[in-house]
Amino acid sequence: MSTEPRVITDDGDRHELIAVCSRAFWHDPLFDFLANARLLTEYEVLPRVFRAALRDFDTDTSVRYAVDVDGRPRCFAAWLAPGSFPRSSPEQWRRDVRSVGLLLRVSNRRRAARLLREVDRRHPHAPHWYLGLLATDPSAQGRGLGTKALQPVLDRCDVDGVAAYTETQKHANIAWYARSGFEAIDEIRLPDTPPIWRLWRDPR
Repeated sequence: MSTEPRVITDDGDRHELIAVCSRAFWHDPLFDFLANARLLTEYEVLPRVFRAALRDFDTDTSVRYAVDVDGRPRCFAAWLAPGSFPRSSPEQWRRDVRSVGLLLRVSNRRRAARLLREVDRRHPHAPHWYLGLLATDPSAQGRGLGTKALQPVLDRCDVDGVAAYTETQKHANIAWYARSGFEAIDEIRLPDTPPIWRLWRDPR
């Protein structure tokens, strides 16, 4: 039985959320591109990626929600508040250090670095809530957990008259996000890299 979204305020769920994110992004186009044949992606690369990603949301400007199924987190949404981009110099430095450590362990590292720089370069400057991560465990997909996890911040966007923004590397996700009011505004496609779509939601 699923519950309503709950705010995550401590590290008690961190290890389980890393596992949820890793399972959710198994065979994701971007991570397939980064996969190194010498590594077991699901057990090596993805946990490292999401351990680093969760640190990006350990800030005063982030909001994190989990939706539980049978008492365990099975969906996770992490947002950064308006004004979080561009990052401060110390935050960007810490993120760059973590990214270098990860890129050394993956394939296509130069092309991946160029792609990630381009994603950051095209990040909107207009005020918005940034959905940096949304993941639902495959065992719980199709139950509306992702929509539940998004709703508290989207409701806040509508009340405050603020936009929301995210990216996706799966074309099929564009239609799913559209149900919550997001529209694809463009596509990032560099030579020999998978595409990434940028999605924007005006307040209702």
